[in-house]
Amino acid sequence: MSAMPETLSAVESYVAWLKAMPKYKDQISYAGFYPPRLKGIYGEAGAFEKILEHLAITPYQHQADALKAIAAGEHVVMATSTASGKSLIYQVPSLQALAAGESALFLFPTKALSHDQLGKLRALAEPLGVADRIFSYDGDTASAEREVLRQLKQLCLFSNPDMLHHGILPYHSAWASFLAGLRYLVIDEVHSYRGVFGTHVGNVLRRLLRIAEHYGAKPQIIAASATIGNPEAHLERLTGLKARAFTNSSAPQSSRELIFWQPPKLNSEGYRRSANSEAADLAAYALSRGLKSIVFSNSRRSAELISRYVRLEHPPQSHKIQTYRAGYTAKERRDIAQAFKADEITILSATSALELGIDIGGVDAVIMVGYPGSMMAFWQRIGRAGRGDKRALGLMIAGNDPLDSYYLEHPELIADGKAEQAIADPFNSEIHPLHLYCAAYEKRLKRDEAILGEVDPDELPQLSRTPEGWRYQGPYPHRRVNIRGLGGKRIVMRDARGKLMGESELATALRELHPGAVYLHQGENYLVRNLDLDKGEAVLLPHLGDYYTQVRHETDIEILETLPYPNSYQGLHIGRVRVRHQVNSYVLKRYVSEAVLDERLLDLPDTSYSTQALWFDVEGALQELSLLEMPGGIHGLEHTLISLMPAFILCERADIGGVSYPHYAPLNKVTIFIYDGYPGGVGYAYAAASIFPQLLQAAFERLRDCDCKEGCPRCILSPKCGNGNQMLDKSAAKRLAKGMLALLNTSSS
Repeated sequence: MSAMPETLSAVESYVAWLKAMPKYKDQISYAGFYPPRLKGIYGEAGAFEKILEHLAITPYQHQADALKAIAAGEHVVMATSTASGKSLIYQVPSLQALAAGESALFLFPTKALSHDQLGKLRALAEPLGVADRIFSYDGDTASAEREVLRQLKQLCLFSNPDMLHHGILPYHSAWASFLAGLRYLVIDEVHSYRGVFGTHVGNVLRRLLRIAEHYGAKPQIIAASATIGNPEAHLERLTGLKARAFTNSSAPQSSRELIFWQPPKLNSEGYRRSANSEAADLAAYALSRGLKSIVFSNSRRSAELISRYVRLEHPPQSHKIQTYRAGYTAKERRDIAQAFKADEITILSATSALELGIDIGGVDAVIMVGYPGSMMAFWQRIGRAGRGDKRALGLMIAGNDPLDSYYLEHPELIADGKAEQAIADPFNSEIHPLHLYCAAYEKRLKRDEAILGEVDPDELPQLSRTPEGWRYQGPYPHRRVNIRGLGGKRIVMRDARGKLMGESELATALRELHPGAVYLHQGENYLVRNLDLDKGEAVLLPHLGDYYTQVRHETDIEILETLPYPNSYQGLHIGRVRVRHQVNSYVLKRYVSEAVLDERLLDLPDTSYSTQALWFDVEGALQELSLLEMPGGIHGLEHTLISLMPAFILCERADIGGVSYPHYAPLNKVTIFIYDGYPGGVGYAYAAASIFPQLLQAAFERLRDCDCKEGCPRCILSPKCGNGNQMLDKSAAKRLAKGMLALLNTSSS
């Protein structure tokens, strides 16, 4: 057994340490141990040995093997665990290319990660004398510097897919020298390019490779990824090129304890203490013992609440507690990450914004508030823990929801489970044509080009045929394509003095920045004084109240198209729908107790979009319910099905929506809808239709096995319910699921 951190030397393990907590009440439901790999295995990197010697670096075996494949001209994707040295496999070849007068393009999903890696590469480049050829090109780059960069022939450019789409490809002739000498295309955090974002990025990458070939270059791809189940196939979907994956790490690794933590019951109905409160207690305990820790939450609000709770418990050490999440300015996030790395901050309450490979140093413990939505994200977060040969702690606090309860009952699905497959579809029927317009603007399309897929250019209304190929009719189509998915208007947040505090998408602003909303920012409460949608601005004032706010909304669905599908359940259908959301009120809730203090009406515009959905009628199983039970039964079953979907397909709970109709007039049936929460859809609902029997069985088991009487957050209550979890009936939902399963079994026999 490796040595414990010095502050824990009096106990044998983290399990024993946690059981010694003053507030411990049998919360540990599972504990696993992962032994250390104390020594790394090293190898030789062939053609890159000289530059490695010059840099005084000895590569691990997996790094050496990948470098050999790169030297042989193969496209490579490194999909190993956190802190296994993935960045070295693209740093070394790129530095060698720079020294030889060639160029490289590095793409990162966020500016923060790009800036972090930029400093590291420049430090490595100093002994080689090429540090002055490494530059950043993103939204913060000044116009004068952009013009200088376009004139350079040999450089390593750090950018992101957004700038590639908006700032390079439409003006590729100005970048001709750079593109002609492009030796390597580096794609970091490739696993993050999935869903809507991945679909867009796949198109952008294929457009880049097309334009590079126009200038005589065929860049070699070097990609890095978190552990996913399909690294080669995913990179090929994004780029159209076959790659070789390296998935086994030979780097040293500290021992780790994995613990699942269940908040104690508050009453006989099965209600449990808030996961946020449990996380704050654990973080405060870690702070008191000098353990450097990250607390990961699945929402901005939770991250801010946990920071607030820990500060209240340790006022003298408030300066050592901070929040890291999206919505902060880029400078705020960089300053926070640097302070945490320097040990000025020892408790960091973070969202997924910190998951990407930003270097924040090693930590002793990672605490997760709820399952993060995928096995990939789970292990990426856990991988943040580990400092040298000291034992690390990875702990997941189960949230009050069906999915977390499901994993508490089946911990082996995580502890011994396999990583999911990342999903992206560059030929998505709604997104792909938008990028074909951009491609035709950049360079006229030919019928035999692979980028077309199965699309006939003559069928795209904004393309016109010329002797040289199809061209785009109109000005600059790129501005109409937001590759981050949702697009639309953005709302900036300012304080009373006009200082910028961050920004938000319109749909998020309607939920979180409406007049009267309490907004948490860096652990402080703000009250939204005004939301001006015409100016795109929300004004926030300091707020001292002891409550927070939560919106209530209505959702309506219109079926646009029903698609053919081989149904396993007679009443199941898939197709395209239009979803309309209307935020109509908000409630004030007391901190900690969650008691509702008041409800106030709102007058806000609705939002709508077309997307993909599955829907099913329950007519054949309605005999299990009385007429009065039916609305609560279908509403409860809808909640449980949606909550359990991430256990079967690679999505997060926030990616999916649902609505149930006691009478859906267009079909004249009792109907439940589950839909993708993104314009155009990603394929989540379609994937759910393919495993509908398994999903329905899991929902029935969760409703059957939950030990509450009337329904609780671990079976049918949902924090995202638009009407505040009104009209829910656990017993009716369970009997409805049982009746539907009986129909499935009858039809399959």
